[in-house]
Amino acid sequence: MLSLLQLEWKKYASNRIFRIAMGMYILILPLMYMSVKSGTALQDNLFFIDPMYRFPGIWATMSYWASWLTFFLMVYLSVWGFTAEHQQKTLRQNLITGLSRQQFFGAKLLSMLSIAIFATVYVALLAAVFGGLAGGHGYFVDKEMYAILRFFVQTLFYMSFAFLLAVWLRKSGLAILLFYAYILIGERIFRYLVFQNFFDNLGAGSYFPASAAWDVLPMSIIKSMQDFGGKNVDIFLPYDIAMGFTVAYTALFLAIAYWVFMRRDL
Repeated sequence: MLSLLQLEWKKYASNRIFRIAMGMYILILPLMYMSVKSGTALQDNLFFIDPMYRFPGIWATMSYWASWLTFFLMVYLSVWGFTAEHQQKTLRQNLITGLSRQQFFGAKLLSMLSIAIFATVYVALLAAVFGGLAGGHGYFVDKEMYAILRFFVQTLFYMSFAFLLAVWLRKSGLAILLFYAYILIGERIFRYLVFQNFFDNLGAGSYFPASAAWDVLPMSIIKSMQDFGGKNVDIFLPYDIAMGFTVAYTALFLAIAYWVFMRRDL
């Protein structure tokens, strides 16, 4: 396993695309957080907003904003990591030089897992730093810390779905286009048109893949409105149910990707 991870690291570390994507994630996330915080500091309802930027609320707030970066940057890396190998014929070369299909597929899973872990640890570190700087009387260790775990689950879901499309289509542009078309447009249209208009039950659409993953880490202020009995926002799945469905979809996507990869002519 370690040798496969080392092999993947050699491929990624020397690649400019990977370095740019990871550099953007490292630099943009704290800047994004500070920009959003500065903007919300101008709002009148600080009694409601301010706890989002202190312990323990900052765990969910930082995770939420980081999820938007992973939605774009990590998804791209997930697609690129496979399609580049196929287009440059290094996939076939690896197999010729003795790597089995199972090992190659496993190496890609390890690389995605490593990237997701790195992204999660970085989010946790930033939340700890900014939360400490914010001061206040909130508890550092709190159930809100589970937002970090939810962030990891959501990130791995997005990467796995994109990876499945990359294995299936083998073209990065088409895979990314289909990914965003489904996540941002297709499922949303189907959910709101069918479940809201025909069944008058928007919450039932929450069990679809993208919707379940979204409910794993929704914007904390909207989720709080639901938790306090706010009307017209009772559309989120409970965290444990959303997590369960998201993990199940992730496993399903990886299983389908493995099935396609093992049977397709390379």
